[in-house]
Amino acid sequence: MAHGTVVGLECFPVKSMLGEAHERLVVDERGVAGDRLWALRYEDGKLGSGKNHRRFRRTPGLLEHVAVYDDKGPVVTTPDGETLRPGDPRIAELFGGGAELVREGEASHQDVAAVSIVGTASLRALGELLGDADPVDVRRLRKNIVVETDEPWVEEEWVGREIDFGGELRLRVTERIERCVMVTQAQRGLPADNRVLKTLTATRGMCIGVYADVVTPGTIALGATVAVR
Repeated sequence: MAHGTVVGLECFPVKSMLGEAHERLVVDERGVAGDRLWALRYEDGKLGSGKNHRRFRRTPGLLEHVAVYDDKGPVVTTPDGETLRPGDPRIAELFGGGAELVREGEASHQDVAAVSIVGTASLRALGELLGDADPVDVRRLRKNIVVETDEPWVEEEWVGREIDFGGELRLRVTERIERCVMVTQAQRGLPADNRVLKTLTATRGMCIGVYADVVTPGTIALGATVAVR
């Protein structure tokens, strides 16, 4: 059954930093190629994040940094316009705690699943719940795939089902995404907004969007048809 088209694609090279929009992405068994493949790691082994957790250390300002790939690997641009690469001693100076940019090892940098998806109707519906004239900005959610949808929250009905994208890539939707404090934090071009998490908690069980695992690797492009099986 057709459920719209792909209207947004994004890869986030460094966990908990901003990423880059793409017209096309390669998806392998791990997920979007290069997505969250790198992370800021402190000398105690914890990863930089917007929250404290047994695996994470709250690191203010991460969402003010933009990470992309070039032909040499990941490059991070700071709010001041400096560029940083793995091995740069300025990383520890900037974040403290012996911080460095590290590539994923045996422990995955992914929180739960390989790929994240949200529908445009859900973004509009959340905007309405917030009392705003516009949809909530998808940048707050840092999703890999945005699908044009007509019905709010319809992607939650896809849990347990498979989705074909353009007849090449196939994913299996596994669960709703429970959001955390990251969606409230300021980032480049967006102010802090505590209403987002409060509203999701009160109305949607803290959830918006869904996670999916990879069934058949492939390429996904803007405009690809979305068929739910």
